[in-house]
Amino acid sequence: MKKILLALAVGLICFGAYSQDNPFGNMSREEIEEMFRKMNTPPSDPSFRMEAIGCVSAGNRIYGEAFIPNTPGKHPAVIMSHGYNGTHSGFYQMVAKLAKEGYVCYCYDFAGGSPRSRSDGRTEDMSIFSERQNLIDVLEMVRGWDFVDTKNIFLLGESQGGCVSAITAPYVKEKINSILLTFPALCIPDDGFALYPTLADVPETVNIMGMNIGRAYYERFYDGFDIYREIAGYQGNVLIVHGTVDGLVKPEYSAKASNVYQNCELHLIFDAGHGFYKPEDVELYHSYVFSFLRKHLK
Repeated sequence: MKKILLALAVGLICFGAYSQDNPFGNMSREEIEEMFRKMNTPPSDPSFRMEAIGCVSAGNRIYGEAFIPNTPGKHPAVIMSHGYNGTHSGFYQMVAKLAKEGYVCYCYDFAGGSPRSRSDGRTEDMSIFSERQNLIDVLEMVRGWDFVDTKNIFLLGESQGGCVSAITAPYVKEKINSILLTFPALCIPDDGFALYPTLADVPETVNIMGMNIGRAYYERFYDGFDIYREIAGYQGNVLIVHGTVDGLVKPEYSAKASNVYQNCELHLIFDAGHGFYKPEDVELYHSYVFSFLRKHLK
């Protein structure tokens, strides 16, 4: 187990090189291993229970885990969407706190979102648009649960999951309370154009950051797609949290989004990269999330 955790940590350090030299600050090897152990262990507490609940989206079975408060009645819900090549387990630390506070938390794997995904689907067929359909279908499922307060459903996404939450919100704005975007990867179309100036340049398959993706990931960007015009269709409340030294998704993308949205709260975490790992950064990030949720509960 320690070897697995260390391998994960080393992989993330390599990933962090895109954003900063050391995303873990002064954390020791033992502290990093413990962090990854917690990140990959489903939270457990007498105040809530976990149920594996899935749905079908565009013909693919979606795997997800619902963490449900044991107190009776209807509860606010947070639907959590992971980033590129991620899985549902990336939200376990957040879930542990939110579920104890009385929130239903649903974290799931996008179809084809990662080779490690427990959902169906090929990574070569995945795109932010296929993931948007996944999120729409997940939202419909969550709205049907009798323990969920449908006036208080929030979308929370990190990185590519933040981008997907942002482009989904205009299509479901009557069905959600607010959205929370963590270093949202609104750079994805620009990154695609930088690699492939025209649609003819896009290969059938390519390996990006250790995962094979297909032509479907890029092709719709060449039809005049403007991500900021797309997200501007949502006029509800928005929280954005971004690290100041994120080199994978530059914070300027979030700054621009904050000007596009009509009701946006933007927080920058100093000296944080693409992912919050230092304990003080995690604590600050969680404080922004909790404050925003409490402020906008109906």
